Amino acid sequence: MVLESVVADLLNRFLGDYVENLNKSQLKLGIWGGNVALDNLQIKENALSELDVPFKVKVGQIDKLTLKIPWKNLYGEAVVATLEGLYLLIVPGASIKYDVEKEEKYLQDNKQKELSRIEEALQKSAEKGTPSGDTIYGLESFVCKDNKSGRKRKKHKKRFKKPFKSHDHSKDKPKAEKKDTFLEKLATQVVKNVQVKITGIHIRYEDDITDPLWPLSLGVTLSELSLLTANENWTPSILNEAAKIIYKLLRLDCLSAYWNVGSEMYYHGSREQILDRLKRGVPSSNNQPQNCQYIFRPVSASAKLYINPHAETELKTPKLDWNIEVQNIAVELTKPQYLSMIDLLESIDYMVRNVPYRKYRPDVPLHKNAKQWWKYAAKSILEVHIRRCTHLWSLEQHETSQAAFEELQKYVQEPN
Repeated sequence: MVLESVVADLLNRFLGDYVENLNKSQLKLGIWGGNVALDNLQIKENALSELDVPFKVKVGQIDKLTLKIPWKNLYGEAVVATLEGLYLLIVPGASIKYDVEKEEKYLQDNKQKELSRIEEALQKSAEKGTPSGDTIYGLESFVCKDNKSGRKRKKHKKRFKKPFKSHDHSKDKPKAEKKDTFLEKLATQVVKNVQVKITGIHIRYEDDITDPLWPLSLGVTLSELSLLTANENWTPSILNEAAKIIYKLLRLDCLSAYWNVGSEMYYHGSREQILDRLKRGVPSSNNQPQNCQYIFRPVSASAKLYINPHAETELKTPKLDWNIEVQNIAVELTKPQYLSMIDLLESIDYMVRNVPYRKYRPDVPLHKNAKQWWKYAAKSILEVHIRRCTHLWSLEQHETSQAAFEELQKYVQEPN
């Protein structure tokens, strides 16, 4: 029951942040039964919020997600994970009409995640025995995702010489073999026989804001990716507990990347039309999409992986070795594609700057609507830079912030 609950919590935590129509009770029952089958999962519009990019998911779907876990015979059967169909259409945030209720909900969810990260950082620091003052002072290093670039301190050379240490030849000897615990043996056996299969992936980004005259679309497609367990003769099979070497067969089929300049926009159509076009855009040996400007043409490959978990104790064979066979790789980049890349990078910078003012942006063209756009500029400055600062420096806001800081300090200073 412990393993089932751990797997259920992990899947709920991972899928719950990105999937809308997830039935958690059904997922939990499926895990306890050993078979999980989820169909037509819709990906959330703000699934990319953690990446801090000014993009939204217009349409996203996972056709089928299957997980087979043989709880009664983990040593003798394989854990099989299958993903069939992952389709994403990503657009700039400005391409989607601003919805006050949705944006407030997304903002509240992000704040809850940030609070969870703060609580987790405080809990970790408390477990390490860090003093309360140091915890508050160093909280930023636990919470912030990006480290701010600072001035490097100059390293001073030491004037004294280090004492000579003789070489310890005992370290060159192979380490004594350590006996694994039951959980370590179980985890190793699951890794030995795990099988993964992914089919039909198409992730596409469309942009007609950067240059309306030359709209662009870029994406990555994959027909199939599989990982199977094999024996020493490279025949797919189930390894027993006595097998010390793990053999894996990796197969990659039709991986490609494209960058279309002057492309047709999918996001204007309905959800069904978008998904149908994304599915038809996945190349295969029998299907080659037309009018696609590839920068990385579809390539297929196969690999044989040799994994030795006990390489550190034996010191005779490598821990990981593989033999890969790749077909012809064709990479090409045209001048229009290169210029489009430069324009997109500059446009992303403008999109990031425009995020705080997006709610005030008028949904009309600039031409013959100068009055509305001047009002937009004035209201953005007034609401974001003037009234917001006035509210933050108000007496009521100061008292609220002071009370919150005192509560945080009490929480940190509580004994373990």
